[in-house]
Amino acid sequence: MSNREIAEAILSALGGRSNIRACGICATRLRIIVRDMSPVELDTLADIRGILGIFKKGRCGFELVLGPRLVAGVSEAFFELTGIRSSMEELSQFNIPAAQESLSIRINTAKAAEEEIPLSDGFEEDEGDELEELLRAVEGKDSPATSLLVINGPNINMLGIREPDLYGSESYQKLLELCEEAAQDAGFDSCVCMQSNHEGDLIDCIQQAYGIHDAIVINPAAYTHTSVALLDALKAVRIPAVEVHISDVGTREKFRQVSYVREACIATISGHGVEGYREAIELLADHLGI
Repeated sequence: MSNREIAEAILSALGGRSNIRACGICATRLRIIVRDMSPVELDTLADIRGILGIFKKGRCGFELVLGPRLVAGVSEAFFELTGIRSSMEELSQFNIPAAQESLSIRINTAKAAEEEIPLSDGFEEDEGDELEELLRAVEGKDSPATSLLVINGPNINMLGIREPDLYGSESYQKLLELCEEAAQDAGFDSCVCMQSNHEGDLIDCIQQAYGIHDAIVINPAAYTHTSVALLDALKAVRIPAVEVHISDVGTREKFRQVSYVREACIATISGHGVEGYREAIELLADHLGI
């Protein structure tokens, strides 16, 4: 099943879009709060390929354990289907003790035989540790999944067309392929790329990265020199970020010498063409110790 198909199956088993009140991710878990429990089909949910386990949290909350290789892609597809991406504050219901009823973790991957392990909803911290050890054994990983977000500002989608003497002949599609390849080579488990010509979209994307992505590569393009709002957004989420510019802005017009976002970034790479993105990704991987 593709990430989209898994997300669609989850949404159907939870009663559809209208029944979703909040959703977000934490580590390897997709966190969801529904409005009404009656249409939720738990057996169907547990049988969806890729779901390793289900925890019921509070009266209407769930944590779906997807594992580090699936959680980023499936969660993004789920957010797209529902139009909902909730903050940690909105998901605070997960801190409410759950009703005392038993659920099970279902090991449901091609790498392990399916089995059921009884667990209590209101698990203690050490039980959570045991779950993480189990997931690491199933997935063959020793550390949580790491997700990279690449943000591109106005006119970057015109690469190869816009002023090729400054920005090169590589297309935007080639840039996306480079980022995905570089992220994989650097050890990131997922790479999400977005581009917008609208400042508000870029700000929303940075805010929504909180609790989802571990590192950000950002080329704000023209907004580099004008947007205090982008700076504030990066400061708010406190995710390690590297600023990238395809051209050497230091040798261009005077107004391009100003970068508001630089204050919130751990480094700036300028004038290395699209390969600057690879350098930024490798730098962030080193910073995170991947």
